Amino acid sequence: MTLAYLLASNGVAVRVLERHPDFEREFRGELVQPSSVAALAKLGILSALSARGLAIPNVDRRMFVGARRQVMRAVTTGGEKGMLISQPGFLQLLHEACSRFPTYRMDFATRVTDTIVEDGRVVAVKTRSSAGEDRVDADLFVVCSGRGSLLRKSAGVEVEAFLQPADALWLRFDLSDVPDALPKGVDVHMYGAGVVTVTSPTTRSRLQIAFSAPGDLAALRKDLPELRRRLIPTLPEALRAIIDRKLQPDTEWQVLKVTVDRLKSWNVPGLLFLGDAAHTMSPSGGQGLNIAIRDAIVAANHLTEAHLAGAPVDAALLDRIQQEREPEVIAAQAGQIRAGTMVLKPVAVLHIAFTILGFMLALVMRFKKPAGEAVVEVRYPVPLPTAV
Repeated sequence: MTLAYLLASNGVAVRVLERHPDFEREFRGELVQPSSVAALAKLGILSALSARGLAIPNVDRRMFVGARRQVMRAVTTGGEKGMLISQPGFLQLLHEACSRFPTYRMDFATRVTDTIVEDGRVVAVKTRSSAGEDRVDADLFVVCSGRGSLLRKSAGVEVEAFLQPADALWLRFDLSDVPDALPKGVDVHMYGAGVVTVTSPTTRSRLQIAFSAPGDLAALRKDLPELRRRLIPTLPEALRAIIDRKLQPDTEWQVLKVTVDRLKSWNVPGLLFLGDAAHTMSPSGGQGLNIAIRDAIVAANHLTEAHLAGAPVDAALLDRIQQEREPEVIAAQAGQIRAGTMVLKPVAVLHIAFTILGFMLALVMRFKKPAGEAVVEVRYPVPLPTAV
């Protein structure tokens, strides 16, 4: 949707095929990190979300060994803070803004099932909706359908995958009856031997909890007493009694298969992959949403430039998008793989490792600010109308 807005607002004809009937569903990642905050603020998106009560500003990200020992706080961004947003609200806002342009069209409840290739180029996709099967033609298709996209297989792209140690159980709780109990930021607690718990507030007074541990997490969904026994002691003390009471058979939860992979080439003729469809991120560091947004901004820069110049959207242009974005993706995934290995260590080893790391970072920061995330520039910004 970020890509759709940046293109449509610059006169490019855009059609979005969305398999869900609307945007009202739960999303896992809702933390917009500092570099993405700057880019979206330039478009007026975050101020519009804040005006609707759909954003939480100045969010800290903290890391703990055990329940209490804080070992990191926004180290990689030099202390800058992020923002929590409602993803349904974010998508709806962009849809409303896009709808002001005659070059934009959204097809809800429309599933893409396959590609149609002619003369070695993707020229159309097959779709299925309540109206039946159809065909959609376009000059370029951008696949943003996330991890495990079916179009990876139909496009025949090569995937490089990296082993991850454990999956995550993702739970959501309504804390509107105890709003003061919501954490003020995103907190990661590492207990050693692969046990990690992340707590994160969202808009609408909701709390998300990610619990990762060795073993069959899916089995815990059928054994509530065992889930309570393993999860509750890993939570901050202020949340334990609340979550113990609210953890019921009808609690919203899902098992997230943790995957880290990336395509060797993000494109084939007529087709470009972005976000998790191009490079699946693990939950570590909350990178997925932010890297996808930065992918969209860079893609929009190159595609808009080609549109304004009347230049072809060819393999060279699509390769430039990947070349600009891939270094950050590779670095972020390398960090996620290291983090996945680190949390498997005994808790005593974690205490020692973070003591040494804290000392080293203190020395580095005396002389140089951490590099942090990649900063992308919106080269063709069209701020949202104030009426949106």
